Amino acid sequence: MAPLALTACGDYDGSGSGNAPAMARGPEASWADVVKAADTEGQLEVWSVLNPAHNAAVEAAFEKAYPSIDLTIAQYGPPEISTRVDAEQQAGVGTVDVLLSTDRMWHEKHLKDGYFQKIVGPDALAADELLRNGAAPTTDGVPKATQTLYDDDTRLITSFAAWGYAWNTDAVNPAPSFESLFADDTYKGRIGMNDPNVNSVNAVLFGRLNERYPGLFERLGELRPTLYASSGPASEALGAGAVDAVLAISGSAVAPVKKAGFAFDSQFPALASPLYGEVLASSESPNASQLFVNWLMTPEGQEAWSAGYASVLPNISTANNSASGIEVFEAESVDPKKVAAWQDELNVALGR
Repeated sequence: MAPLALTACGDYDGSGSGNAPAMARGPEASWADVVKAADTEGQLEVWSVLNPAHNAAVEAAFEKAYPSIDLTIAQYGPPEISTRVDAEQQAGVGTVDVLLSTDRMWHEKHLKDGYFQKIVGPDALAADELLRNGAAPTTDGVPKATQTLYDDDTRLITSFAAWGYAWNTDAVNPAPSFESLFADDTYKGRIGMNDPNVNSVNAVLFGRLNERYPGLFERLGELRPTLYASSGPASEALGAGAVDAVLAISGSAVAPVKKAGFAFDSQFPALASPLYGEVLASSESPNASQLFVNWLMTPEGQEAWSAGYASVLPNISTANNSASGIEVFEAESVDPKKVAAWQDELNVALGR
């Protein structure tokens, strides 16, 4: 069966070298042939922004479903992923097949540079139809919880990193409401929060929360919170009893922590940032790549990949929430001046 003609379009030249992107390949023409060819390819290299333990669990689940394919998932941060892929494209080579990342702006920048394959798996297409529920697909490229395929079907939302609040179950009982944690001085000196200066996601989260609860920044300053670089250290401190509660924390970081409860603000949709799947046109295993991203959109794949996150599909037992109950945001697409203003306001409130 002849492969689809997914040739590189345009000449990418990020450094002025004039080198073309890595040679484009494509999956077989029918899904039955994709599955058959994936077994023949037998291996797959994936780069993921999620932690190694999570990636290892996904590896095991996929290889159980497709034992003839050796899957390797390596962890890299979003900037490192884009830098490495750019370098490989400039050199005309490709060592990675699938990206599981968060940088929509980078994807959009290279959409016409021949970087990506169109995603063709039936379960990925069905998930998109399910979320749209008969509505026409949006074409502005901005992610929403009502669609999963974007950018000419080259970008797939695989799950959402849902943000809520958490508490130490020994110190705070019964489960608190979000607003009760900062409504008075009960938790003064016992509140944790992610440092808004470390990551723009943290600044955007608190900026959005301040829009929901005017005066939140000032209240946080009065509560003298402990600042953490990310949700990981914050959740560890929570489980150890160093703080009683943490505001705006990733549900996936809280999930494995003992003595920790987690919830979303019940008065509003849960805030969540999307995680994307991308199949590179330079993949040396184009069929196994399509098989893998399609598997991610099956109930079994969502059980593994969305564990601790907000799932794309409904009724996923391992997920913290489903796409129907979230409000999607992207830190990268928020006006940098607005992000800086939120950071400045928070720093003033926190006495920094």
